[in-house]
Amino acid sequence: MCRHLLITAKRVLNRWRYIFLFIFTLIVFWPTNCLSQSESDKSILPIFKYKLLFKIEGFKLPSDVDIGPEGWIYVLDGTQNLVRIFNALGQPLFTLGGDKLLKWPLGLAVSAKGEVLVADSQNHRLALFPPGINKPHYISVPSPKGGRPSDPTDVGFGIDGKTYIAVDNDNHRVLALDYKGKIVWATGEMGRGPEEFRYPFLMDTDEQGNIYVVEVINTRVQVLDKNGHFLRFIGEWGIDPGQFFRPKGVAVSKDGKVFVSDSYVGVIQIFTKQGNFLGAVGGPDGKLWRFQTPVGLAVNGKRLYVVEMIKNRVLVLEEVP
Repeated sequence: MCRHLLITAKRVLNRWRYIFLFIFTLIVFWPTNCLSQSESDKSILPIFKYKLLFKIEGFKLPSDVDIGPEGWIYVLDGTQNLVRIFNALGQPLFTLGGDKLLKWPLGLAVSAKGEVLVADSQNHRLALFPPGINKPHYISVPSPKGGRPSDPTDVGFGIDGKTYIAVDNDNHRVLALDYKGKIVWATGEMGRGPEEFRYPFLMDTDEQGNIYVVEVINTRVQVLDKNGHFLRFIGEWGIDPGQFFRPKGVAVSKDGKVFVSDSYVGVIQIFTKQGNFLGAVGGPDGKLWRFQTPVGLAVNGKRLYVVEMIKNRVLVLEEVP
């Protein structure tokens, strides 16, 4: 019995090693001088002002969020094996998933048709839910030869409407699959160069089909084209504006802004698609907004949706002049 419990605990810790490591370092080594902004240096750090519209609470370590075509809010409540859906006002509508359908999912994406794609991480597959229907089609994520079991941590829809993009965390790669699970292309191995990754985590796509992948350990965002070819890096390790300490989430707006959350420092920085630093998210008073473990992000018009994992909530913000 004890041996069984130890094995189970080991598996859970291995799957969520970054979460536990992050929470530990957050408590013990919280930095007080990263991206600081005093009254005298406001001009040094450009601020994009946002106000809080409302909070959605009651989750258990949520990790990702996306917005559907109807403006509904889709939140991945991974430790509950659920996708929780809310209307644009934050009122609950219904759920997808459940213990029999998902196991420790981490990332999700919603298509223009309202399909919901989930990185069903511990089942080594993707789960594709038709709009509003809790009967997913599963797409297995093949493991590479000589590699570890596939570990999808986030997903996206290919611009061609026929492929599904998956981030394979443990195998340091990004791949595109068709509906039957056949690999269309795969990019990546462990490393720090172009088309190399070290534990990629969450991702997003832009209107051209380019893929923005957050690399937690390499502390950057790597941008690939729709076919998985390297385009550029955004950011680097550091604690100054335009640098990352532990990036986690990314969202690309229709007007070309790239939002990146840094869960350890507690800030969200904004870049151009070319990687130029624009500023950071702040409050209506122009002061830097300190989030509590920001992870998954979504942008819809002037609204910014932020998953605060350790607070078990999603903040819905709106940009103000």
